Amino acid sequence: MSLTEHEVEIRTGRRDGDGQIRLSIFMDELLALTLEGHGERAPTLLLTVEQARRLQDALADLIRRAEGARANRRMKHGRAKREGGGSN
Repeated sequence: MSLTEHEVEIRTGRRDGDGQIRLSIFMDELLALTLEGHGERAPTLLLTVEQARRLQDALADLIRRAEGARANRRMKHGRAKREGGGSN
């Protein structure tokens, strides 16, 4: 299916073909969220604009936390290497 100007497709997972998320505008006032993975498709969720904004805020918060956790791991790994404890 070709994407229109009102659709966004995001490939997910670490390997090609793991899955995808498709977002589109539905009936000019709802956001349709479709999840697919390994040939299976979950039911499409319809979100109001308010619900989509809550999802956006939740994702932003979780992304900040994940980035912070990753930065902390890198700092600890670098410190362990400098102190001679960073073996493979």
